[in-house]
Amino acid sequence: MTPPARIKVEETPARRLLTPTGGYLSAFSHTLNPYAGCAFGDRGCGVYCYVAESPIGRFAERPWGRWLRVKTNAAEALRRELERRPRLEDVRIFMSSATDPYQPAESRYRVTRSILEVFREFPVGLLLLQTRSPLVERDLDLLAGLPFVWLSMTVETDDDEVRRALTPTCPSIERRLAAMRRARSHGIAVQAAISPVLPHDRERFAELIDGAADRVVVDTFVGDGASGRRTAARPLPACFADLGYGDWRDERSARALYEELRTRLGPEHVGWSVEGFNELARPVVAGV
Repeated sequence: MTPPARIKVEETPARRLLTPTGGYLSAFSHTLNPYAGCAFGDRGCGVYCYVAESPIGRFAERPWGRWLRVKTNAAEALRRELERRPRLEDVRIFMSSATDPYQPAESRYRVTRSILEVFREFPVGLLLLQTRSPLVERDLDLLAGLPFVWLSMTVETDDDEVRRALTPTCPSIERRLAAMRRARSHGIAVQAAISPVLPHDRERFAELIDGAADRVVVDTFVGDGASGRRTAARPLPACFADLGYGDWRDERSARALYEELRTRLGPEHVGWSVEGFNELARPVVAGV
């Protein structure tokens, strides 16, 4: 087996942490990315990652998955921004939209943890923490004290064979589910982001999610921000063909999973694609 390519890590300060949103995440006020790039490696979720086909990925010096910039002053920059905001309850943050806040480098740099400590001083209206990494368990003590936080864990399949075939350097499915269950035991609200849906057993997958999450968002490759065009440029279509997984654009299995989850969890706890992600922020917007 070919060993993973070496990842270039660069430490760099950031002028600001909060980026105003629009388009895909319109119900959120800001995105927050503690890192730029991704260190899960080119054998991780880069097989389908939409960020790799965005400007930050396409015009980088190295291929996506082989570089990472660490925002070393993240906590200080965020504190300055939040200090200037008169109404923190109107701040609704998606963290992160273009990186994983708990990728492997976080074990060393602890940038995400430093950011969470700032939020303890400056409580906002909503902080959605999007990750695929069980490393988040390290910070459950902090998260349990932030009632405005949702932990959103990416879980694309129930089948670890599928995970190993497509994203071998990403954490196992069971470890992610275990982290979700542990977070809930600490009183933290948990969302399962089945995004994008990979091959799975519908009933088994729904049963596993039912015991691990408070709500679910189901998404397909069409939800890549470009109606599937970004995914088409990634290695995934060829991987699906080689592995006999069928047409990567076929949404029927995702729709069937969505309906199974609605039956198990209740329609109010299951969202679809872009609207599903935004639904979590809209009650805050409405002041409910």
